Amino acid sequence: MSLEPSKHNMTNSWYLATSKPRQELRAIENLTNQGIKAYSPTINVEKIRAGKRKIVSEAMFTGYVFVNLSPEDGLWHKVKSTRGIRDWVRFSGETAKLPEKLVESFISQESSNTNKITKKCFDEGQSVRVLSGPFRGLKGIYEASSGEERSMILIDFLGKVNQLTVKNEQIATD
Repeated sequence: MSLEPSKHNMTNSWYLATSKPRQELRAIENLTNQGIKAYSPTINVEKIRAGKRKIVSEAMFTGYVFVNLSPEDGLWHKVKSTRGIRDWVRFSGETAKLPEKLVESFISQESSNTNKITKKCFDEGQSVRVLSGPFRGLKGIYEASSGEERSMILIDFLGKVNQLTVKNEQIATD
């Protein structure tokens, strides 16, 4: 979800609401349909789906949505009953208020698309474990990806370090 930094009424502030599991985008869509400005920063994450590496966009802060309202606004009760929203985040009974500059920096960074963060499945040098196949149970070091469906790992086998190419679904972090 992309928003342009806005010059809205200064009485509006950003507040933090919790969303139901993996329903941040649903909550934002439903809030927007009600005329309520909402936002959740996203991050690109490398995932292995059906044995292939794919870049998917996920909420940076899973379980949270930023909501822009005025303290005098009559829409507060609607937010809590919106599909995808669980409740407001509160501290000592006060709804959590977010700094305007923080939210605006997330929005401008996402809309400029210059610093899109990508989190990879495995990092070079990370310890991994083989889950299946003839080398099941052996530990190794992740070296690099070998196409979309395979990875190269280094394993210590028979007193020698060997490079092994395995399917992505055959390895997991140790």
